[in-house]
Amino acid sequence: MTNDPDMDVRDEAPCISDAERATPAVMSGDKDVPPTSVGEGAAVQRGDMVAVVGTTTRVYADCLLPNDALIESPAHLPFYPATARDTLRCRPGRDAALAIVAMDALGRDVRTPLLRWLRERAAGFADDGLLRRAYHVHGPVANPQPDLIGTATLLHAINRRPDRAGSDVAQSVSRGLASALAVRWDGRAFREYPAVSGLAHAADLAATEHALRVAGEALAVHEWVRLAESMVEHREAAVQQAVAGSDGDDRDDAVAAYLALAWPFGGDDGERIGRFARLAEKSVGLHGHQAETHEPGSDRHVPLRAGDGLRPAELFWLALAFADAGERGAAERYHARALDLADDAGHFPEILDPAIPDASPRPYLLAHLLFLVATDALGQLGSLPGSESSASRQS
Repeated sequence: MTNDPDMDVRDEAPCISDAERATPAVMSGDKDVPPTSVGEGAAVQRGDMVAVVGTTTRVYADCLLPNDALIESPAHLPFYPATARDTLRCRPGRDAALAIVAMDALGRDVRTPLLRWLRERAAGFADDGLLRRAYHVHGPVANPQPDLIGTATLLHAINRRPDRAGSDVAQSVSRGLASALAVRWDGRAFREYPAVSGLAHAADLAATEHALRVAGEALAVHEWVRLAESMVEHREAAVQQAVAGSDGDDRDDAVAAYLALAWPFGGDDGERIGRFARLAEKSVGLHGHQAETHEPGSDRHVPLRAGDGLRPAELFWLALAFADAGERGAAERYHARALDLADDAGHFPEILDPAIPDASPRPYLLAHLLFLVATDALGQLGSLPGSESSASRQS
């Protein structure tokens, strides 16, 4: 690996080789393979998931406010870093959706409070079910950017378990979300929505098609299924274009789109899921995070490029995508790397950058939720106390 600070680490060779992808991760304690802990005093070892599951349920409870608003991180609590950004915002198209999926894996149905807040408080939702990127905790819009993929992600999350999607509030919110997606599709593109192309368009199409199909089948709304079928040809064309690359896309947007195309909207095509997982891997820029020993004889490792940072949520999402692609070796390695980024309290940060250790939101709910979903995808959650078997995961 180069130490040239001006070189883009995304241009370097992947840190997980094809041979490693097929090899299961070695648990801590194997003397032949160094652990991938980052930072001094990382308390959580790769096999110690029971404690992190307990911590994650507490983080979720801390982020669920008395009015049922689910915030990004508990910035109102005393252990939240004073120099971190404001996270007292709700992102239902991301956090609420993943909370539903994650808590389903633990045998908990959290749809009612999360969807009740959306139906009763989220500004504009009653008139147009297309979500906005973020909301304040009492309901007004914090980021007015339309969130089509978030709308589809939440619709999919609600209805992926039809046995839990039948409550009044779940059906009401589902119809609002689905209607917002359906009325915008004109057979070629989305009306009343910012024009996008390439990777973003592929992600929007895949998310909408998949969500409308799942919701239509769960609620027996045949029109949604028919609309989903009409989008397949357009989705395929956009996906093929997206595979060619995303050189002009913003880094975060490209990562989010590739990961969404891998999971949850990758379908049953393991080869395609794996392809998008590898594209996401490249966009994440993990190639710069090969480790070196912190001190002679130490079993702790730190990234060579402190300024790049590692994001546990992205690593867990990569683990989840590779697990669905059938590439268990890569999935377990990314899961282990992300798990080692927890601090002494078992909290995952939004980003871990040794250059600014206290400037990141911590604990970051999204990372904790993706930890649960990725652990379930690897079949490791069902054996832990208080969780369902991974066989409960639905399409």
